[in-house]
Amino acid sequence: MKKKVLAALLSASMVMGIAACGQNSTPATTEDNTEAQETETEAEATTEENSDVTAGIDGWEPFSDKVTLRVAVYDRGDNGNGCSDVENNYWTKWVQENFGDKYNIDVQYVGITRSDVMTDYAMLASTGELPTLCMEYDYDKLATWVSDGYLQPYDIDQFKTIAPTYFQNMVDNGLTNYIQMQGDNYLVVGNRPYGASTYTFCTWYRQDWLEEAGYTELPTKNSELLDLYAKLVENGHEYPLSGSKVSGAGVDQNYSYRDYPQDEVTWATTGDYQIPALSTEAQKRYLKWQNELYNDGYINPEYYLRAQSDVEADFINGKAFQWSGYVSSTMNVLNSLYENEPDAKLAVAVCPSEFIQDETWGNSNAYRPGGNIGAMIGFSNNATEDEVKAGMMYLEWMAQPDNLFTMQWGIEGKNFNYEDGKPVAVGDQSGLEEQQGHNNNVDYWMVVTAIKVLGNIEDDIAAINPQGLPQDFYDQILANYNGQMAIYNAGKCNVDCMFGAALESVTEYGNTLKEELYPEYRDQLVMCKPEEFDALYDELSQKYLDAGYQEIIDERQQLLNDGLSTRLQ
Repeated sequence: MKKKVLAALLSASMVMGIAACGQNSTPATTEDNTEAQETETEAEATTEENSDVTAGIDGWEPFSDKVTLRVAVYDRGDNGNGCSDVENNYWTKWVQENFGDKYNIDVQYVGITRSDVMTDYAMLASTGELPTLCMEYDYDKLATWVSDGYLQPYDIDQFKTIAPTYFQNMVDNGLTNYIQMQGDNYLVVGNRPYGASTYTFCTWYRQDWLEEAGYTELPTKNSELLDLYAKLVENGHEYPLSGSKVSGAGVDQNYSYRDYPQDEVTWATTGDYQIPALSTEAQKRYLKWQNELYNDGYINPEYYLRAQSDVEADFINGKAFQWSGYVSSTMNVLNSLYENEPDAKLAVAVCPSEFIQDETWGNSNAYRPGGNIGAMIGFSNNATEDEVKAGMMYLEWMAQPDNLFTMQWGIEGKNFNYEDGKPVAVGDQSGLEEQQGHNNNVDYWMVVTAIKVLGNIEDDIAAINPQGLPQDFYDQILANYNGQMAIYNAGKCNVDCMFGAALESVTEYGNTLKEELYPEYRDQLVMCKPEEFDALYDELSQKYLDAGYQEIIDERQQLLNDGLSTRLQ
């Protein structure tokens, strides 16, 4: 069996547990701080040894021969919410004019299907066309790419010299613990501010429908939600929960259906969000709830034929009670809803600050914190020395405050305006040549940070609060953040386990399980008669285990036993 151990994960710093993963600043453990300080000292020593070399942009010279730099960028398939072409738009041209032309670099963006990342990268690798900068948010995917030979190690001293700002950002945020694999430096890592929360992803619901049904606040327990949904139907709202087929990684997450505190073995072996954990008690609770909603008539009976765009359309056209998405100053779904229904009254679902679990259905207000790791970037195995250098230059250039600000906010008077000295984004950018892409261009500046920040949570929420709408959601988004932080600090939410090896079982069985078997088995379980659910769940769980999920569980268990993973603390 080919298994490449990630040397960094063998150290104490990588078995630090969840405490350091979900913070918004420096790491929380002595080991982490010590390693970061040692790395920082190394950087200072390197600078002294190379005192004749000017570090950073001031030391750059244009390449004598044009260098092609290919940069991965997510293609989310939601052109209505951003630029029409993620590879060629105003902002890709802006990068070329302000960075590429200056240093004789041809910057080319390579669209990666967000819902099918691994397939796209595998196809590019098979044809020798991997982008110079390969990037993802999930550590295990990068580990698999290293194991499969997609990436090449890089010279850390060269990186410190070419990209000192970017490297210092890694030091300051405790991210240098994650750059090594197989004893070599393979990754550079962006930051994820507020990693203990998921406040940038919210659920909007029809407050007017809620009040029409006799409620003032959205219930938090499933047993209470059933009463609400029944009243919505009585009031003429057919299939109020809409519904679509499931596909890709991260579907049907069961964090709010787990028991807390979590059992460490269950957390480590079945807690990853990418492959649905069919066979676990938490997944059973979740799917039993979906079965109830389906049989009670709250979900469109043909949901398995419908796409996410159909759910958006239902919400926009006043046919769905709720819709979930990433918060952004420009949100076309909300814009379109108010255009269609100008009298609509919306609200944001707020996480209660106390842990609440439904005794009947087992659901709670727990969630999945993202941790402090943002995008992870590696240099492709087919990149030349000059192309790797150009990639390092790109990362450093994007990390410069002025460049990062422009990519995040756009152009004053077009994409944003200043109010009381702070930038406020224009809510509707449709028709602008300078229209920003998904979530204010996040898929371009994610190499530096996952969230744009101004210095404190109040200003940062104000920065992404949807603009130009009849209603303001700032207070509710802030309340949701505070509620989530209270739950996290109470130990009711845990960052996923990270493993110190490329999981070969995931590479072998993962796609089949999540893309083929789970959707098939899931639909059977959702649409069966309630009295048939328990027996069918046992039957399909065993098939799922036999099809490879048991091997994934066993490999994760072995890595946990061997100390090659983070721990639940």
